[in-house]
Amino acid sequence: MKSFFSVLLAVAMLLSFAACAGGDSNTPKDTTPSGDTTTGGTVTNPVIQYEEDELPDDLDFNGALIRFLVVDKTDKLSEICTDELNSEIVNDSVYNREKYVEDRLGVEIQPEYIDDDDYEDAMERQYASDEDLYQIYGYVTFAFTRFIFMDQLVDLYDLNYIDLEKPWWSHTFNEEAEIMDGLYVTTGSLSLSLTRYLFAIFYNKHLAEVNSSKFPELNELYDIVDRGEWTYDKFYELGSSIYVDNNGSTTPDKEDTFGIGFQRAISTDAMWSSFDINVLSPDGEGWFELDVPTDKLYTAMEKIYNLIYNTVGCYDAGKQDGDLDKLSQMFANDSLLFMNNKLLAIESPTLRNMQSDYGILPFPKFDEVQKNYYSYAHDSYTSFGIPKTNRNPDAAAAVLEALASYAYRDTEPAYLNTALKGKYMSDPQSRKMLDLVVDGFKVDAAWIYLETLGASYPSSFRQMLVDDMQNYASNHASMSNKVKNALKIYRLSAKFNQ
Repeated sequence: MKSFFSVLLAVAMLLSFAACAGGDSNTPKDTTPSGDTTTGGTVTNPVIQYEEDELPDDLDFNGALIRFLVVDKTDKLSEICTDELNSEIVNDSVYNREKYVEDRLGVEIQPEYIDDDDYEDAMERQYASDEDLYQIYGYVTFAFTRFIFMDQLVDLYDLNYIDLEKPWWSHTFNEEAEIMDGLYVTTGSLSLSLTRYLFAIFYNKHLAEVNSSKFPELNELYDIVDRGEWTYDKFYELGSSIYVDNNGSTTPDKEDTFGIGFQRAISTDAMWSSFDINVLSPDGEGWFELDVPTDKLYTAMEKIYNLIYNTVGCYDAGKQDGDLDKLSQMFANDSLLFMNNKLLAIESPTLRNMQSDYGILPFPKFDEVQKNYYSYAHDSYTSFGIPKTNRNPDAAAAVLEALASYAYRDTEPAYLNTALKGKYMSDPQSRKMLDLVVDGFKVDAAWIYLETLGASYPSSFRQMLVDDMQNYASNHASMSNKVKNALKIYRLSAKFNQ
């Protein structure tokens, strides 16, 4: 997903109000900000470069209807369409994007919002009836990809007008999702949920100051990150021993103060990407093979287990997805120094109304040997694909390309700079940390193909943490057999047995 996040602040100066004004996003490639900068004593006007798509100027699909089948979820911003302008910069960018692309390509874009429980039934009905009802699917990633093996999705590499090498498509995702030289689902700038579902470490600046006499490094967390020293052991060292029994109950509870707030289910999934633990690797023939660094995995699991079950300074919010909201509430009430949560927590009224200042840090590295900081996105972010029932898939491909390129230039910066960096976060250094989180998106093919090729291997280890179990080697042995069998079975499926 790495695009141009390193220059977002400058680009936002140019674009942040374009959507509300209804301006044309087809901006020249070379754009000069209004302010000068000084480098080595010389005043310069830096040129910010970003790409536009290469769709033909005269492309016209003569009023073709492009219907998106989209999951209707309350925690998602309108990723594809919105009904009206409302002076909220992200909403208005989405609205203007739709109108711009419709006019540019001669199409009518129409979203069909459907409940998550009914989505797959709608896909299967369309395929069974061979009816060209929905031209584009936008669905949660981990469940979407099983339809590849049912031969219901078009190979995006075969289509005109979509350029998957462009920065608005996630190259990280595409490399992992490619299968037998084909790509059937993709994601990137068009999926705001991809950014919103990234996990990061939030830290409470008030509690950092309160505990800085005991841990002076709490005053230099950004420097620790910059030096590459923000490891799990450093994170644990600074947070694990902080505990205050505020209510005198002698039993840790949500009324007390903790150094670390975690959630023992989806919150723990962050370790897979952030610790650079792979599951599936290319086998050299376009397929995958199981390739798990088990020693590293077991060590990582032991670290997270010890944090959740044996650390007085850690508050475990529970095993339900909604328990992440408990962490946000405690964090806002100055009861947590560190909190592991999704970036979308920044948008919540809880953190927007928080009295104490807070900062953002990437999830820590496994150790200092690991070169980069990586980020995990909860696997229900939206990916896009085109059904085989589509009678004009090139038109759908052109619409995806135009929407995504607009999102890259306008909607994504509007969200990151105005919504997150501008509106909700007052700390410039946290904004830099946020770029590390976003640019560090990393995903393994086992998460993309969780319900098929991955045989739920990574989520089985999450379940072990939920169930207070530590037999990691036996779980690996059992689950690896399932993965190997799944790889054989799906390789022999009609789709790929050619």
